[in-house]
Amino acid sequence: MKSSITLGLAVALGSLGIAGTAHATNANHSGTICKNYNASQVTDIDYLASGTRNLNASPRSVICPLVRSPNSSNNVAVYVDGFHSGTQTTTCTLYSYDYNGTFKGSNSFTQTGTGSWDRYLSVPAGQGPYWGAASVLCTIPGSAQGIIYNVDVVQ
Repeated sequence: MKSSITLGLAVALGSLGIAGTAHATNANHSGTICKNYNASQVTDIDYLASGTRNLNASPRSVICPLVRSPNSSNNVAVYVDGFHSGTQTTTCTLYSYDYNGTFKGSNSFTQTGTGSWDRYLSVPAGQGPYWGAASVLCTIPGSAQGIIYNVDVVQ
C-alpha cells in the first residue's frame, strides 16, 4: 500500500511540474546518444546501459545530438554527467546553430580528476535560436577510463 501511495504522489507531483532534482530539464539524454565523431573510429566507441566510453588507448571525440524544446529566451544550456576512473580529462563543447545550419555560438569546459562529475554549459541568450539545433562534442579519455552518462538539456 505504501509503495502505491508513493507512486501515486510521484505521478501527481510530476504532472504538476514539481520535480525533486537539482535542475529542471526539458530533455534527458542518455550518454548512449553520443556517437563517434570520426567515422574511422567507430569500433573504438563502446555503448553501455549507463553511457558511452572509449576503448582505444588514445582519447576519442564523440558527438551528442540534442533534442530541445524551443523557448522565447533563445538560449541553450546543458548538464553533462560523466565519470573518470583515475585522474583523467574530458573536454566538452556545446554548439548552437540556427535552422539553416548557421553557427550561432559555443561554450566549453574541461573536467579533470577522478570520480563522478556533473558540469553545466550554456550559450548566451540569442545564441540558441527558437528553431535552432544544438549538439555537444566531447573528447573522452582512452582505455575505458571515462564515461559520458547523460547530457541533460535545461532552459
